[in-house]
Amino acid sequence: MLENRFNYIVDYDYDTEYSCEDSGCNEEGICRCGHISNISINTVDITKLTNSIYESLVDKSKAGKRQQKLNQLFYGGEVVDKYCINRILSHYKLHNIGNWNVDVTGGYYGDEIGDVTMNGIVFDLISSECQKLMELETLSEKIKLVLNLEYGYLLPDIEKSDFEIININKSDIDFKSLNQNHIRLVNEEKELNGLSHYNSSSYHLPRGVVRKIGNQFKIVDGFHRMIGYDGENSFSVFVII
Repeated sequence: MLENRFNYIVDYDYDTEYSCEDSGCNEEGICRCGHISNISINTVDITKLTNSIYESLVDKSKAGKRQQKLNQLFYGGEVVDKYCINRILSHYKLHNIGNWNVDVTGGYYGDEIGDVTMNGIVFDLISSECQKLMELETLSEKIKLVLNLEYGYLLPDIEKSDFEIININKSDIDFKSLNQNHIRLVNEEKELNGLSHYNSSSYHLPRGVVRKIGNQFKIVDGFHRMIGYDGENSFSVFVII
């Protein structure tokens, strides 16, 4: 069960105004007049948020830990679940600061920051999707869930296909046969440093779904994550089988 409280995930700033002289703080020797204003959210760490939600959803009992080991064998376990949670968060645009609230509460010593929360409707949607995800038992079901969420439907060959995790190099991707205008737009975004959260030091999950054609691969889902990769080593993807 998810709790809508993410105080250590969101980076925020605020101003505090004081009226110690008028409020009698100086006379009492205790400041109780701090008033918080101008709260601004700076960034949301989606990687931390993904990990936090995953940890909230997994069963930490002995039986649960045993099941996690089995899940690793059955479908890839933690890595797959975190990938899918990450895709759910991306779909609902949790990087958008407008989807977050910072509450202010009154304390004995003036205003204090309370809970940092997702907007209620967004939280309910994410909670529901993540719960459905964790109840699925196969890699195929999990990947199809997030693809269907993202695009609203499944391609005909995906509906009846399975997946497996493999490692590929960026040079293995057949970019030439893909939508060149979309690739241009993604590359322009990359040049503006808009894909820094997908570089090799920031993003460590699988980078999307591919289809093998001959000796190369076509991107089915994950243009930004694969084009944003700046490393020399291979990275993991889900290939349709």
